[in-house]
Amino acid sequence: MKTNPIVPYLFEKNIAFPNILVKTRFGNIHLKSLIQNKRIIIYTNPSELIPKTKKEKERFELALKQLKELNYHLIGFSKNSFEEHLFSINWLNSQLEDYLVFPIFYQPQNEAKKTLEEILSKKILIDSPIYFIDKAGNAQSILNGDVLKEKGLENIVEFASKMVLSNQSFNNPNLALKN
Repeated sequence: MKTNPIVPYLFEKNIAFPNILVKTRFGNIHLKSLIQNKRIIIYTNPSELIPKTKKEKERFELALKQLKELNYHLIGFSKNSFEEHLFSINWLNSQLEDYLVFPIFYQPQNEAKKTLEEILSKKILIDSPIYFIDKAGNAQSILNGDVLKEKGLENIVEFASKMVLSNQSFNNPNLALKN
């Protein structure tokens, strides 16, 4: 069996992330209104992040705090069963401090992926993509959430940190020359 190398799925930068409709307890809103002027990570199937042990929970909370320090906001898109979606929401709300809780939206049709495929005119060969969105609302990168190593929150924090450093270098020509 031939396997592909495990590398982040990168594509042309500055592709506007789809402004899909998400359902909240307050009604339907467009995603852009939630993500404007914020660095966002959209994690497909956030139930996979739910820790099973006390030690995993501590690492999970530490990773969420590190994302906050990097000024990233996490959003979950549940694409599996509605029961799994409710489990994720209930666990987050009952087990985490309020400032660490992140929104999870039920997206069984995986609309963001379908719309990006249309924009790119090519198929995204990842079942559970993890999207990195910049402050302008543009998709910068997709991690392969199908690969165990890449979907771990610690790996996501590491990748987010590299993206922050990369953006600082590009935004500050003097810093870019020193590297």
